Amino acid sequence: MEHNLEVALDNITQLAKQNPEFNRELRKRLITPSASSSYIYDPKIDSIYEYCIQEIIKQHATEFYKDFPIKPIVSNLVEDFIRMEGFRRKDQFGDFCLAAYQQIECITNHLCQSRILSEITDRMWGYPAYVLNEIGKTPTIDKRLDKSEYSIAKLLMPKEPEKKYTQSLQTQNARDKMRIIVYFLGYGALMTSGDYNHFYEFSNSLSDLYQCRNLNHKGNTLTQWEQDIYNKILPLKSFYYFKFIGVLTQFVECVKNGYDRLGEIHSFAQTLIAKVVKPSGPKILGKIDVSQYKKK
Repeated sequence: MEHNLEVALDNITQLAKQNPEFNRELRKRLITPSASSSYIYDPKIDSIYEYCIQEIIKQHATEFYKDFPIKPIVSNLVEDFIRMEGFRRKDQFGDFCLAAYQQIECITNHLCQSRILSEITDRMWGYPAYVLNEIGKTPTIDKRLDKSEYSIAKLLMPKEPEKKYTQSLQTQNARDKMRIIVYFLGYGALMTSGDYNHFYEFSNSLSDLYQCRNLNHKGNTLTQWEQDIYNKILPLKSFYYFKFIGVLTQFVECVKNGYDRLGEIHSFAQTLIAKVVKPSGPKILGKIDVSQYKKK
């Protein structure tokens, strides 16, 4: 390099050290390519960047399921989590919903195949859905609203509970199974009537995710109920990416927090005699005086 250029470079370097504003502007001009400069694309850079992103997602998935209590399915859950995040980055909403739901489905099916949960539900279906919530006292599983006809089966299997409760836990439909997991593990069978709104909202969000897993199926004839769900969600899919991740997180937390309590619930259930779940009768809002309708 010529001597005069070396001097100029030294002066510029010295000025950059003394003047932060000049330093920032110099770096901006040197680092940012101008419109006239040529940019050489190197696919290796994209490959390295994508590899780094995948490693970060893998780390997130591993940490997400780090303390999950059902160890035999953790590797499958991690794999589906990685797929879910990959689809989110590519803005493939239907595939994202499917991968998110598959994690919930894997957990639900595994739990519903267990003997312990089957025995709990067989004994408790006909018992009141809510426990007493007395002021100043902690609710306990044995103190239930005995006079209530609103049974666990009616809460968790709202359509034809009097038929479904006689079927095995493994054969219940997917949405009922998810509610069962939330009730017995998330709430520990200790729901109070005041918990209903939260339970209802969470169950509906699970149901929305269940329905959206079918978005990548082509040629299906939609019911009005299904179309209404899509009309609600698809215009706001950017929001629902994160909402459904929240739903998955809450469901996983239900299992993590309640898994170790299943033994305690099972011990209590074994002290109960199974009850018949009767069909819901018509709702009577008040007594009707029929004397006025007697023939004169």
